[in-house]
Amino acid sequence: QQEPQEEPKKEPQKEPQKDPQQEPRQPQHRYPDPFYCPLTQKVMKDPVVGADGDSFENSAVLERDAAESSLQSQQTYYPNRALKKIIDKEKQRIKEQGTMVGALHRAEESVRSGFKQILEKSALPSADYRPLPDAYYCPITFDIISRPAIDPDGNTYERQAIIGWIRINGTSPLTRNALTVEQLRDNNALDDLINAEANKGEGSVHPSIRRLVERRNEAVDEESSRPDAPGEGESSPYPTSQEEIDERSRSNWSCTCVALIFLVIVLLLFVPAESFFLFVFMSVCICTVVACKGSYFDQDD
Repeated sequence: QQEPQEEPKKEPQKEPQKDPQQEPRQPQHRYPDPFYCPLTQKVMKDPVVGADGDSFENSAVLERDAAESSLQSQQTYYPNRALKKIIDKEKQRIKEQGTMVGALHRAEESVRSGFKQILEKSALPSADYRPLPDAYYCPITFDIISRPAIDPDGNTYERQAIIGWIRINGTSPLTRNALTVEQLRDNNALDDLINAEANKGEGSVHPSIRRLVERRNEAVDEESSRPDAPGEGESSPYPTSQEEIDERSRSNWSCTCVALIFLVIVLLLFVPAESFFLFVFMSVCICTVVACKGSYFDQDD
């Protein structure tokens, strides 16, 4: 009897190696994600806010709505002035990198950011932190916005502050146009940008953002028992008249003057005379530019 011959073993087929250059790559955004329209995947030039609080490129979302049902095409959108200012400012910053104009703008922003930190009773300004955009600040509270709410004119406020203002005045604090609480919408893009700042590493969180996080943590225990905003008969903890806003602004500037005097005293004691006079000269020049630009917290063009 012949012994059965063993079948030759088949060698396992090797999978062809993939060329890493041919693999599809996820697009790496040059700017923060909220800058990009979810419809076009491009940086927005004219951002608008829908009823759900999300931002889109104006022309793209109108084109989408026109292709859908007539009911959806009647949706109105609010111009997102805050997001547009942030996008335009970031584009300008990148364009001016390495130029003399860019250096002057960075110096100006550092001084403005330092003033705001002093107004918020934060730590003294540090060159390690990039100045925060003006659009992060509420024009009613002068603090960084925790819960952004946008009105039909495109201005963004702290939600509780603008609700309290509307219930007393029934108008916008900036344009004086008639305004109701029901017209307010979330500004998710601005909320995402501020939360991204708050979620940075402990050593890189801006002092003003750190103060916002502390304020949020203090309110966690009270949030369940406290209403979203003061009722009709309750007083608001935020300014509800132009006089109160002006009073808060004057109070903040008083704190600023005291802090600046203290800073000058420290410089006189510890900084050489030559460097001190150079610092004073640069500060005066930059402050002059800041003063000519107008209010720090104005959101209107």
